[in-house]
Amino acid sequence: MNGLESALDFFAAMSIFSPLALALFMLLAFVFQIKLPEKIIALVVELSVFFALAGILGIVFLFLSNGVKKWGYEPFPTFHLESFHFDFQFYFDWLSLSFATLALLLCFVIAFFSQRYMHREPGYQRFFVLYSIFVSGIVIASLSGTIESLFVGWEMVGLSSALLVAFFHERVMPTRNGLHLWIVYRISDAALFLASYLLHHALGQGFFQAILEKGSEGLAHEVSSPVLVGAGVLIFLASACKSALFPFSGWLPRAMEGPTPTSAIFYGALSIHLGAFLLLRLNPIVQLSPILAWTVVFFGILTALVSGIIANAQADIKSILAYATLTQVGIIIAEIGFGLELLPLIHIIGHASLRTYQFLRAPSSFAYYKSLEESLGRTDLNKYAPKGRVAQTGPLSLAIYSFALNRGGMDSMLEKFITKPFVQMFKLADIFEKKWGSILAGTEPSKLKTPEERA
Repeated sequence: MNGLESALDFFAAMSIFSPLALALFMLLAFVFQIKLPEKIIALVVELSVFFALAGILGIVFLFLSNGVKKWGYEPFPTFHLESFHFDFQFYFDWLSLSFATLALLLCFVIAFFSQRYMHREPGYQRFFVLYSIFVSGIVIASLSGTIESLFVGWEMVGLSSALLVAFFHERVMPTRNGLHLWIVYRISDAALFLASYLLHHALGQGFFQAILEKGSEGLAHEVSSPVLVGAGVLIFLASACKSALFPFSGWLPRAMEGPTPTSAIFYGALSIHLGAFLLLRLNPIVQLSPILAWTVVFFGILTALVSGIIANAQADIKSILAYATLTQVGIIIAEIGFGLELLPLIHIIGHASLRTYQFLRAPSSFAYYKSLEESLGRTDLNKYAPKGRVAQTGPLSLAIYSFALNRGGMDSMLEKFITKPFVQMFKLADIFEKKWGSILAGTEPSKLKTPEERA
């Protein structure tokens, strides 16, 4: 191994294991109930994210100075058979480096913002435990070189997102909305898991590099190309759930129940774009079927149109920003469906940066508006706004407004067709588990005491 390879491996390990070490440290301290001072938590989090970012920038520098275009890093030996490979490998190219750099830059900004925003919050340490898991997950997902390693990062991002939405668990709505998010994410996880199985069945491996080198034309000549199309459908379903595409958009405004920093980093910047990143990474599989590619375009444009309409009828700033975010995400998805690569990546970087700023600015926007009024010596800026012609409200405009005010009925659809059946299924599973457990234990189910009776 020459000096360049050693340097690339060093910086790769630095960018990957620094967030993982942070997550392990914070999790162990939380599990063993070690109360850490706020300053120590903030310092450890910021240093860890900084070291990971320095590792990514080191790889970028080596790529530029030595003309390297891609690099694979395998931290430890993995499972190999003659016709099957299970690998935990990382793949560095300009797509993964760009998204990882964006992720770590924004994570560093949010860490700096959160130490003040969450100051003296009872769940300060718990917040940063979940935040460190998210940082580790987004780094693993963005730098993954196989479908297996991406799935690990995908799960870590989903778990931390759902728990941070329910961060204020003493209230009913955050926990209920966190449950909605968790259920939709489980559908996304199941779809990605099945897609991973089909990829291994079709190709015997889940290496992204092999898929990218073959391209859609090379994959079309594979004997198992219909299986790959099925994997592409499942990948799109996983992306649709993760990026809140229509008709799964109902969970996004519910996710605003979490603290403002999580709204910014998850649903304004990174987590909401992770589905688009997955489609961009596996674009050759998407382009394998014209029908699938046009389906991606259709749902992207539909999400953009519906979200744009709904955003104009929202009354709170977080909901407006949530649907404005979805509008741009829909356009990004449509760009990927058209087979573009560079434009969606630039769009993701610019949009994520803008939304992070807007979400972080949201809590103080009304204070800024009031200070602007006071500096101008006016008590009501609205009366100085230009007076336009009052639009005539016909049946069509009233129907559109009612549709937007009702958020397209996506909340009720999510509740009726996804959340309630899912919860009911697990309630039935709980009943059967208790019944069979009592039979095996030799206790009649009718004699089992409820927790209230035992108390």
